[in-house]
Amino acid sequence: MKLYPKYKTLSWDYIFFYTINFLFLTQVKGINPADVVLIDSFYYLFAVFCQIPATFIIEFLGKKNSIILGNILSCLYMVMIIFSTNLFNLIIAEILSSLSFAIKESAEPSLLSESIPPYSQKDRIFAKISSKGLSMYYIINAFSTIAAGILYEINPYVPIILSLSTLILVTIMSLFFIEPIERRKVARTETFKQFKDLSEAFKFIFKSERIKGLLLFSSIMMGLFSILTNYEVSMLEDLNIPAKYLGIVFAFLGIVSAISAKKQETFHNKFTNRSLSVLGGISSIGCIIVGIFGIIAEIYPLCIFFIIFFYIIRHFIKGLFYPLIEKYLGNFTNEEIDTKIYTADSFFKSISCAVFGVLASFLLDRLETSICMIIVGITFSIIIVLVSSFMKKRVGLKPNEYPKEDVKYDNLITK
Repeated sequence: MKLYPKYKTLSWDYIFFYTINFLFLTQVKGINPADVVLIDSFYYLFAVFCQIPATFIIEFLGKKNSIILGNILSCLYMVMIIFSTNLFNLIIAEILSSLSFAIKESAEPSLLSESIPPYSQKDRIFAKISSKGLSMYYIINAFSTIAAGILYEINPYVPIILSLSTLILVTIMSLFFIEPIERRKVARTETFKQFKDLSEAFKFIFKSERIKGLLLFSSIMMGLFSILTNYEVSMLEDLNIPAKYLGIVFAFLGIVSAISAKKQETFHNKFTNRSLSVLGGISSIGCIIVGIFGIIAEIYPLCIFFIIFFYIIRHFIKGLFYPLIEKYLGNFTNEEIDTKIYTADSFFKSISCAVFGVLASFLLDRLETSICMIIVGITFSIIIVLVSSFMKKRVGLKPNEYPKEDVKYDNLITK
């Protein structure tokens, strides 16, 4: 519990990498911008197939050793990026990265959850620890993004090497975790039982209306966020913003996400069971507005400031969303089911990001980024309205309002 926030600060995603990675691949490696978006889709496509192996790796190695393995794979990914010479090399790199995050996204929150003693405030403690690490990540990432933009103009390889160095440090940090649940030695030979347990867990997940609603919404939001990660950089690049200024802009946006991550409990208390719908609606509508201003900015450059304003709103929402969805998915769970739920979440998010990523790549290859933004915003606005309607009577209820099947893994209720 003490180590986790520090670890998450450096491990939640690649530091010194994003924003300049788009420029690195397009300018240094000569990859078409649409292909860069397509490469991201390959990542999510591979992540779909990595979820089941990731679950067995976690069951076989335990959470601590699995996290260590995931970090080693991330190091290998960054080495592949540095030495890649063609699109095929980058696709192999994405396979390594997808397996790394498939393992980590399931094992890390599960390790934290199982490290917290079971009592009525467990969900708040989980959210507080997780959001603290996430908030610090955004701050560190903000400063590293500024440095990466400046260093990129000196030598494009320097930020990538710094990112690799950070991953090596993260791998060392993960050696100091303590396994929260002692594994039985015989578990290594219980392959059939693992299949049976996994099957039972997924039966529960698909029967639970609450979990289905949360997984569906999480997948949609992650699909939108993954598209905007590249579209936002592409739009500013279309408007001829230099790399060093891109670094400053996205560093500031990282600080915005850091501030908002600490406000997740306040936001939840204000909007309660409407929290996710509010976040989704603002994100999709903001995307449409950014696209409109992107068109106008070609004639009136001052509109760039309005684009950045809506980027600020989007990143504020991103900072709120991640700790909230982890918290909601972890409610009413124990060590028997939590890893499987986070695995299912990663599985469906990967499918969503792969599908929407291919469509986003198709659009960007044919249209200007601003037009693509408008199309994406309209599409996701419709989807979020439909998903929010599905969730209305299924998510955000009081414990006694859920069917017994939905809360059967809750230690407090079942004791």
